[in-house]
Amino acid sequence: MQRKPSVHPRASEHHQSESKIIRTLNAEKLSAISYNQRIFDPRQASFGRHGIFNPSCVWDGKKATIIARAEHSEATWHGRFIIDKATPCLSEMRITPTGQIVFDSMHVPLSSGMPSPCRPEDWRLFHYKGDIWTNYTTYFFYNDGWPQKDVMSRTCLGKLDGNNIRFIKEMQINDTMNSEEKNWVFFEHQGKMKFIYSIEPWRIFTCDDNGNVQEELRIETKIPRRANKFLANSTNPVLVETESFGECYLLIYHYFLDPLAEMGGTRNRTYFQFMLFFDKDTLKPLAHTYRPFLGGGMGITQGRHDNVIYCSGAFQRGDAIYVVAGEGDTYSQLYVVPLDKIEPNLKKL
Repeated sequence: MQRKPSVHPRASEHHQSESKIIRTLNAEKLSAISYNQRIFDPRQASFGRHGIFNPSCVWDGKKATIIARAEHSEATWHGRFIIDKATPCLSEMRITPTGQIVFDSMHVPLSSGMPSPCRPEDWRLFHYKGDIWTNYTTYFFYNDGWPQKDVMSRTCLGKLDGNNIRFIKEMQINDTMNSEEKNWVFFEHQGKMKFIYSIEPWRIFTCDDNGNVQEELRIETKIPRRANKFLANSTNPVLVETESFGECYLLIYHYFLDPLAEMGGTRNRTYFQFMLFFDKDTLKPLAHTYRPFLGGGMGITQGRHDNVIYCSGAFQRGDAIYVVAGEGDTYSQLYVVPLDKIEPNLKKL
């Protein structure tokens, strides 16, 4: 299942530089994980035999509803991503008083609700006005003339409706749109639907109930970090209770580097995940973890792309943050992160 990316000889200097940063980040990684468990495996569903990964979740205080991406073939990694689509699937998870993970249902397939020329994937969940909504990425071909060959992506909005995802809108902002627009993360704030478009600058848009943008909050930000890489959103923000800031929002974000050349790596990205807390009223960033709390590669993560660890959902239970993440574009993991391991390591913004 693994394929090593080719490395051009002239890339060795670049890889040495990236390798040094990767080693440093792994050495600095917070010892913040108190428990982890692989929750999803390709063997659990026939329509996910080539991967059940990138899970996202919402928590209602008693159970977590988890959506994941199931791949029934290798086609998407060989360019045939329109015909062979991923399947969104739902699971219901409880946590017993002793901390045991129990699934009441697992991998119920959903209809994606999207037209045939689009490939939806990487669904994230959020609560809005008592219902479960989803934001996700669609890929499609779009260019002048024929044949259609230029790949584009957009963030879309939908709502869970039984065993279906009811399509609401392809999201737009009143600004220049890139060919790739993904990882916009949604949440409910004071009864309004909002999404974070970018971290630098910090741009939060407010929408109406149909996803139409109404206004924007923009704050110029500079997030200190070890590597000068693009910061991308990982999870939809969730409200958490902290010692440092009281109730506030938590966003998990990431950046990636080229794989550690000497140790291989089966995708040209090694991911590192960080936490950022922002004010529940003003929505201004408060603090973040300069050091990663999760990272891929180094012989720890497994799967098709064994240097990828991708957080897609989080919720608070007691004094810990529960994080669900894709592992190696193949498996799904659950991580328990006590806040008393995170808060002493926060850097104020």
